[in-house]
Amino acid sequence: MMGLRNNDGSPLHPAVPDLADQALRGRIDRRSFLRTVAWLGVNVASAEALLGVSACAPEPAASTKNRIRFVCAVQQMSDPALTTWIEASNLFRNSLEFLTEVDADNITRPYLAESWKPSDDLKTWTFRLRQGVKWSNGDAFTADDVAFNIKRWIDPKSQSVNRTTFSVIQAFEKIDDHGFVLHLSRPVCSLPEQLYAFTCPILHRRFEAEGGDWPKNPVGTGPFELVEYDVSRSARFRRRPGYWGEPAAVEEIDYIDLGTDVATHVAALAAGQVDILYRVTIAELDLVKRLPNARLLSGQAAHTLVMRMQPDQKPFDDKRVRQAVVAAADPAQMLKFAYRGLGVVGENHHVAPFQPDYAPLPRQTRDVAKARRLLAQAGHPNGIDLTLTLGNTQGRWEQDTAQILQQNCAEAGIRIKLNVIPAAEYWSIWDKTPFGLTYWSHRPLGVMVLDLAYRAGGGWNESHFSNPAFDHALDEAMAILDPHARAAAMARAEAILQDEAIMVQPYWPQKFTAVSDRVRGHRVHPSDFFRMDRVGIV
Repeated sequence: MMGLRNNDGSPLHPAVPDLADQALRGRIDRRSFLRTVAWLGVNVASAEALLGVSACAPEPAASTKNRIRFVCAVQQMSDPALTTWIEASNLFRNSLEFLTEVDADNITRPYLAESWKPSDDLKTWTFRLRQGVKWSNGDAFTADDVAFNIKRWIDPKSQSVNRTTFSVIQAFEKIDDHGFVLHLSRPVCSLPEQLYAFTCPILHRRFEAEGGDWPKNPVGTGPFELVEYDVSRSARFRRRPGYWGEPAAVEEIDYIDLGTDVATHVAALAAGQVDILYRVTIAELDLVKRLPNARLLSGQAAHTLVMRMQPDQKPFDDKRVRQAVVAAADPAQMLKFAYRGLGVVGENHHVAPFQPDYAPLPRQTRDVAKARRLLAQAGHPNGIDLTLTLGNTQGRWEQDTAQILQQNCAEAGIRIKLNVIPAAEYWSIWDKTPFGLTYWSHRPLGVMVLDLAYRAGGGWNESHFSNPAFDHALDEAMAILDPHARAAAMARAEAILQDEAIMVQPYWPQKFTAVSDRVRGHRVHPSDFFRMDRVGIV
């Protein structure tokens, strides 16, 4: 390994040689190795060289001067850091860019930051920015832009989920125009991946001074410029001259809002009126397979439904009631009948078996008799009446899953009423209803979603869960680089969530979308983060 260095020319982190040795011996797989050393600032080509193999080149996009028509919601938006919908981020990411990129293989790559290097204790992170990057208004992109964004994310008055995600940042230190240091209060191994969250695009340093409404003043560093933004109807982006990177393959992208009925989206694809669909649900699968001029794309992702209970609300303040619901549930049956078995059964702790920081635990089994005993001990010998609120925010399969839970629980005397409300209404109360079904999108690491959703005071802690032992185990996991060593801390965090019976998390569904057979270079991304500058059409 003599001679190999980081992107910025600095020596490799001391953990890298040991990780490479583990990969060569087969103790960790290639993808886990690439993910881990990417955190440490080692680029993919150098990482592959450590293993004696060559990096795979991405599929080239077709060169064309045409436009791509993408079916996607065009939502009201002003401040991208306050975005709560991935669809909105997929529009602004044509013009706004991120410090890092997590690709479709969950490997972190340089973006506006050309390199980064953590200290041995993972509490000090030094970044170098690309030089020669220009904003669309002609200004140079510098560390001052990054300082503006990070400081507003962690401001105590910030309304962004970034405030809690990046609460570990104690100080931003500018080195020069293209270098800065982040000082953390505790070790965090996943900082580069967290910087690609959809709420983390880098805005111009005068964003607030110039109105704080991005669609009205769409300054960006990206390959496209926004030329039209009509909420609930359409948005249009045009290729931007003078972009710092490779020019986009197409001249124009049109985003077309066709409402929430995915069957309508499929009909438009069949008629040749659009080229790419944002998603296809299990309900449209057979229809898409029959289309002669379209391709079905699929992939594995750590996205899921969580039927969570709030332990600070009655009757869920009694742990035995929560445990009874979990004991009565049959996740395998939910996957089979609500999603045709196309996925992986969940384990009620919101970490997927294919996430690199997953720790296997003993399999939980359904036990209706145990559920009845727990209810009786909790003072409900004749059963209990509960209400589960949901909004079918991703499609009817949410309600199908809830109905199977309803049937499962009825056998234990748990009578669940389903309160199905419009999707928009659900998102206004999703973190307030005592028993709710919520869709959670993919995160590259389990620690990222646990930190966001179950840490005390977490930005999106809809369950209101608060447990010091869990927070401590999560802190330990986030401070460990070695995947095997991290498993012990993750096992503790997962076991606490299971024991506290915070949720029924039934399965990890396969992800689907569809494109015209004229589209080239478009891949399913587990997070639905689509970089359209790499996509072409013939």
